[in-house]
Amino acid sequence: MEERKDLRKEGEIYFEVKYSKKVKIPECPYKCKGCKDKREYIVRNGKAKERIIKAGKVGTQRIYLIHRPQRYMCKKTGKTFRDEKISYRWQRITRAETENIVKGLRKMSISATAKEFGVSVRTVSNLLDSIEVKVDWTKFQDMEDIKLGIDEHSFRGFKMVTTIVELNTSNTIAILKSDKKEELKGFLNKIPYEIKQKITEVAIDMRASFKNAVKEELPGVKVVADHFHVVKDAQKKLRESIKIEEEVTNNNKKIPVKLFFLNGKKLLKEKKKVKKLYKTLKEHPYLKEYYRYLLMLKWMYKAETYEEGKRRLHILIEKMEESEDPQVWRWAKTYIRWEKEILQYFVNRTTTAKVEGRHTHIKLIKRISFGFKEVLRYTKKVLLGVMPERFIKLPNFITEGTTYCKQLSFLS
Repeated sequence: MEERKDLRKEGEIYFEVKYSKKVKIPECPYKCKGCKDKREYIVRNGKAKERIIKAGKVGTQRIYLIHRPQRYMCKKTGKTFRDEKISYRWQRITRAETENIVKGLRKMSISATAKEFGVSVRTVSNLLDSIEVKVDWTKFQDMEDIKLGIDEHSFRGFKMVTTIVELNTSNTIAILKSDKKEELKGFLNKIPYEIKQKITEVAIDMRASFKNAVKEELPGVKVVADHFHVVKDAQKKLRESIKIEEEVTNNNKKIPVKLFFLNGKKLLKEKKKVKKLYKTLKEHPYLKEYYRYLLMLKWMYKAETYEEGKRRLHILIEKMEESEDPQVWRWAKTYIRWEKEILQYFVNRTTTAKVEGRHTHIKLIKRISFGFKEVLRYTKKVLLGVMPERFIKLPNFITEGTTYCKQLSFLS
């Protein structure tokens, strides 16, 4: 390469790429009967039109390469092709710089990445669409025990997508484009047979579609109902009962909701709040029943053994069945249907806490990116940020010639 000082502008440096005579003639990329991929039939055929290619930055100086790709021709077939080692056709960015753009997408939004690397938003968006981000199951072959965590999160408003995490390694495996049963079944069905045999547990929230999909595609695998979601569901029912009580008996005056969700330590320390809670329960006996079931559910999860947890859950269900409220009966039937999955928690204490941690990271990516409109682009952008780099497969037009392009990596 030689610097072209005659083209130099403020903040820009231009280099002219020149071919050495020692450069070997490549094999013919066309599999045809004439050449049969033999170099002896390939000859040089002049040079293509001059290109000006972005090649990164050095400090505040942006680097450009002036490049005329070498053309080749097969004497047998007459087909011509050109050298695409530095940059791929129709693009004006080096392969090494394209890899840097992909790395930038892991941390920045599409528009911020485009601004950082001096390219258009459309260029970065098209690059993101061409990237294939999927789990490499060969990385899990050495593991003896695989546990999956499955939970949904909001893509846009009420549109939900499904997050799947391997709980032992905390690796995000996939983000499915919807929360439907068929979508999850399709993913589980594609898992290699050897890996399926190693999956021992799957932690989910109290969603029947997820449970049925796992049981149909992974028969024999233990399904665990995450204790956080079970307690959260009970808290939701208590909040609904508080709203009803406000409308019916309290003339729309607000009941202090936070008092009902004090944890054990605060109940012991803050005596004023405890007195206020007792006073509220005395004024609204309808809420006392729901609050008691919530406390009994928490008491059940404090059990140290499976047998003790089972005994406490049965006590809770019996108390619910004695209630005169039909809503409580339906609540009790939910625990009867999910009894096996709820009690499975006491075997290995498996939870979806790591999935919730991934959701916190995903929310940060959504805020940085200012939202998404297309679900497929959203899943790829999020997976770029949360999935290990070894699971990201770059397109062929980037990976081909990458070794050659590492010689130019000092420019980026």
